[in-house]
Parts: sequence; structure tokens; C-alpha cells
Amino acid sequence: MLTSSATTAPAGAGPRSPRRVSWDFLRVLAVLAVVLQHATHAGPANHPELGRPPFTVSLEMGASTLVVISAFFACASLAKGRPARFLRNRLARVLPAYAVAVVGTYLLLRWVAPAGWSELEPRDVVLNILLLQNWLPDVRFVDFSYWTLPVQVFGFVAAALLYSRTLGRGVGLRLLLWSLVVGPVVLREWTEDPGPLRTLFDGFAMHRAHLFAVGIAVYLWSRRRLHGAHLAAMLAAALTVQWVHSDDLPSTIGLGVLLLGVCAAAGGPDWRWGPLAALARPAGWLAGISFGVYLVHQEIGYVVMDRLVEFGAGPWTALAGFLGSAVLLGWLLTRFVERPVYRWLTEDGGLTAVVVRLALAFRLRRARWVADELGYLQAGNVGGWPTNVEPVSLPVSQPSIALAEPRTSAEFSVGSPSSHTA
Repeated sequence: MLTSSATTAPAGAGPRSPRRVSWDFLRVLAVLAVVLQHATHAGPANHPELGRPPFTVSLEMGASTLVVISAFFACASLAKGRPARFLRNRLARVLPAYAVAVVGTYLLLRWVAPAGWSELEPRDVVLNILLLQNWLPDVRFVDFSYWTLPVQVFGFVAAALLYSRTLGRGVGLRLLLWSLVVGPVVLREWTEDPGPLRTLFDGFAMHRAHLFAVGIAVYLWSRRRLHGAHLAAMLAAALTVQWVHSDDLPSTIGLGVLLLGVCAAAGGPDWRWGPLAALARPAGWLAGISFGVYLVHQEIGYVVMDRLVEFGAGPWTALAGFLGSAVLLGWLLTRFVERPVYRWLTEDGGLTAVVVRLALAFRLRRARWVADELGYLQAGNVGGWPTNVEPVSLPVSQPSIALAEPRTSAEFSVGSPSSHTA
């Protein structure tokens, strides 16, 4: 996904696999494609005052690749069998940094950007933080890069809910994947005009659903749960759908090349060879801050470029300023917001510990109340509490489970975790 969590090869039960740098290179390549496309194509097109770039990268393929990678690693996390923890961890890593980036970008556009660049209002900021920008047509995006956030959060929630259900495994899952690819193409015929169906289509970002299907299919194939021919058919169908939705053949071809890289990273050896081995460490560092870079690079980068051009900087200097500000601000956001807040929300001693203590206190209080009620009923008292609130012995005819051996998780599960996926 877009987060900066360490990427490893998907592992089942057993020791944690060593970090695979192939995923780091893929993530850096995808984010670089996004950043260069915005800096050299979208930026000058929307703000001609930025001047002509030294070169142009017009292919729109990086963000779609990141969504595919996100779906792949969502499956790898869900394979551990804890959907609630998976959802908590993903939201804890994504949403706080996103909220800070939204507010920071809005303040910069309001107080630093040239006049007329932005018409954002506080209402837009609130609704962007609440991830409602896809649902309400009159809401302005604080940054157009943020289209991926509602899409991914909805995907995380859906994956957690579907885990261990009929549509989350076996034939049901395969039918679901194909419906994600084909269904939106059919529905778009009825979403040309505004209306409830169009609102649902845009709100759930159904024109991006095939990207999640591809990520899940690649994961299943990497675990030998999907034949190579089936994966090839799904990749071909998904790329065709991408072309239909975007009407951009060159970008679709570029996405196809990156998806081949995703398959190579998922099913082949790690890329620790030749010059890539020497770049493994910097690639890992950049991959670690990639989510922060993605959140702060576009609108803020345009303001940086505008200021540099105003002071007489040339095209290459302006581009360097765009890239440098993205890396610096992305690192700051990761170092001082994303990682510490994530630890506070999920690790021992943070918010999780507070919630656990409150839950245990509530359960203890409830257990005492039940014990009091049990003693009251068995004593036969009416109209008052029993004078002795110590737990009473159960009748001989009532079986006791106090000393019974605890049942194992296997006795309650329907199937083994390896039979499930996102």
C-alpha cells in the first residue's frame, strides 16, 4: 500500500521473511512516476506561470500501481488471521498523517500560494478529512492526489469484512474478483447522468475496483492458489478495463509494464543483484517515507516551484525544488506524525493500552455484578440484596466449567488460516 510499513515477502506461519528490496524498488518507481507526472505535466498544464519543464512525463500509472501493491499486502496481512487488527493498523497508519497533510496543504494554499490558485473553504477541509470528497460533487479536493485515500480505506474495510466469508475464499472469491473487473464497465453505462447510481459509482470509486482485483489475484498466484493462465487472463481484462475507463492507451501500457514488475516481485527471486544491490539501502529509505512523499508533493510542490520561478530559477532548478521539497516534507511527516502516532495508537503503553484497561475494568465490574445477581437469586431473597456477596457453590446437578481445560482456537475455527484471504 501507500504506507511506509516495512514490506516483506508474504509469509504464512513461521519466522518472518527477510526484507525483499524488490518491493522497495517498485514502490519508489511508482511514487517517482506520480511525482514526475505532476511536476512536468499536470503542474505546467494547470499553472502555465510555472514555465516549460525541462522534459515531460505524461503517463498516469504510478498511483494505480500503488493501489495494486496496497491490495497485495492487505492480503498478506489478512492471511495472519486477524482482520480487526489488520484494519486498526492500516487506519492508524494512514488517517492521522493524511489529516495533517490535508490541513497543512490547505493552510499553505490559503496563505502562501498566489491569489486565485485555490478556492478551498474550511468545509472542504473537513469533508476531505472525513473522506467524503468522492461522495459529494460540490466538495473540492484539497489535493487531487488524495483520490487514492477514500479508495484504499474502503478497500481495507471491505477486505476485513469479507475475510473468512464465502466471498473471501474459494470460488466465491474468484467470482468476486471478476465482478470487480467487469461490473463497473457495465454500470458506467447507467452513470452518465447525475443521480443516486452515479453517486454510488463515484463514492465507491468503482472505476478503480479492478486494481484491487489485480492485487488480490497476484497474491493468490504468488501463494500457488491461482493458476498462471487465470492470472494472465485477469491482467489482460483489467488493463482493457483501465483503457476503457481512462481512454489513455500509453498510460495503460505503462501500467502493464509496472504490473509485470509486481508479478516478478511477488513470484520471483529478490532483486539483490548488480547495481540494484548497491541501491538497496537508499531505496529502502525512500520506500519508508513514500506515503509521506505522496501526501505532500503535489500542491505544495507547485507553490515551491512558483516561488523559485519568481526568483528567476530555471526549469531544472524548479524541478529540483519540487522533488526536494517532496522528499523533505515527506520525511518530516513520516518521522514526526505517521510513525509516532501509529505507535501510540497500536503499541503497548499507547491508546491501545488505555482502551484495554477500560475494557477490562468494564468486564470486571460486570463480572462482579453478575456474581452478586447469582448469589441473590440462589439465596432466594426477594426485595433486597443478599447479606453475603461471596460466590456461592453451584448445585450438584449444575455442571461446572471453572476447571475445564481451555478450548483451542482450532476447535472454534471453520478452516485453517491458509484457506482464507482478503
